[in-house]
Amino acid sequence: MSNSSAAKAHLTLVPRTVHILAGAHAPSPDSWDDRRTSIRRTLSELSWLTQVRVKYGPAVSLIDLSTGGAQIETTSYRLQPGSTVVVQIDAESGMIAVPSLVLRSYVSRIAPSGTAYRSALAFKRRIDLPDLAAAKKSDRDLYLVHEHAKLNVELRCLDESMPPHGGTTGPAVTGVGRAALAAALAIMESPSGRGAGGTFSREMSRLLRVITSGLTNGTAPHVILDQVVEGMRRAVPAQVIRVVNGVSQAGIPAEATCFDVPSPAGGCAARLVVECPRGCRLDSEHRTFLKAAAHLVTLITEIDQVMGARDRAATAEITCDLPVGWKRLVVRYLDGRLLKGFTTEFAPAKGQVHVWMVPNGPEASRTTVPIGQLKAIFFVHDLEGDPAHRPGVDTSVEHGRRIEVTFVDGELLAGTTLTYSAEGRGFFVTPLDTRGNNLRIFVAPGAVHQVKFP
Repeated sequence: MSNSSAAKAHLTLVPRTVHILAGAHAPSPDSWDDRRTSIRRTLSELSWLTQVRVKYGPAVSLIDLSTGGAQIETTSYRLQPGSTVVVQIDAESGMIAVPSLVLRSYVSRIAPSGTAYRSALAFKRRIDLPDLAAAKKSDRDLYLVHEHAKLNVELRCLDESMPPHGGTTGPAVTGVGRAALAAALAIMESPSGRGAGGTFSREMSRLLRVITSGLTNGTAPHVILDQVVEGMRRAVPAQVIRVVNGVSQAGIPAEATCFDVPSPAGGCAARLVVECPRGCRLDSEHRTFLKAAAHLVTLITEIDQVMGARDRAATAEITCDLPVGWKRLVVRYLDGRLLKGFTTEFAPAKGQVHVWMVPNGPEASRTTVPIGQLKAIFFVHDLEGDPAHRPGVDTSVEHGRRIEVTFVDGELLAGTTLTYSAEGRGFFVTPLDTRGNNLRIFVAPGAVHQVKFP
């Protein structure tokens, strides 16, 4: 890709269609017959793409995509070189599944969230990517001011969800985050931001929407940050965008471009590191976009700190005895997120579970989670658990039929069940380890890979 064509490709949406081609094709720049010469598209050139995942595995971060293969990154999940996997490429218009050979896989970075592995895949059949040159701009308009207002509403809800003790209520708890959001908005409304055009506003709106949706759905802040970083990669011609804590340049390639992430106390808390493909560069619109996005990283960091303070305060206020009818539970999402809290009632037939941060808490502290998003719900003795506990089996108190459940992520659960049905809306499992933290486990139907009755 030449410098000029790469620069023109930024912030451009393409048709939301993707098809598998069959039959012979004349040689072309994207020829599947020679995978190494195929043009590799970064995420900013694939706006029709909504998600890439390994079938029966996790969602992945796409580095680049061509007609004959892809580079992906997975976290705490390594693909074995020489193995065959099925890659699912999702677009709003549909999904295609492509059998792929894992050519290589290696550690790309180590972070607190887990080890990241970068893998190169060769597709076993050719796919057709939309013609970027013929792409038309989306008619969908995401209004920047509207998204900014919605995010402010969610920040107020976060304020109100704080336990009303210890002087921690009020807008001050997100004061740093609000200042970061205001700084981001100032960049968006600056002459350089306004001069970037409507596409710049739409892409910034997408980032605000990701944060708003995350707060609404109770998404863990580190997951929100991953989604925002992925949104940045949709808007600029970058192979890799990552947040590196601190100001050290160690481990940062010399050719990478860095943007400071402001700290709550002033100065620089982290760096937004951007690595572009060879021959591509960031223009003034990209830089303005990333400067504003760096302030959103500060906002997410503040949200993480506020949620942590809220959860610690809630835990401190709760005695060993719960109010009548309340239960402790840990909700585990399909994508690995965790949500801890309390509930008074749970009926699978309703298709959702309500989770409060504190028993009898305000409505603002309640999160409603659809069962379709879940792996399982763990009803527990204690929200923190006992890391030193070693699982055991007490067969003298078994009730129901023995069952072994293999989840789609490979985890195995053994216990007994009285409610299993292959066509049901999920089922309960009582663990065999009666001395463990789990009292009962609800298994969501969409999370099951295999069920055995030993």
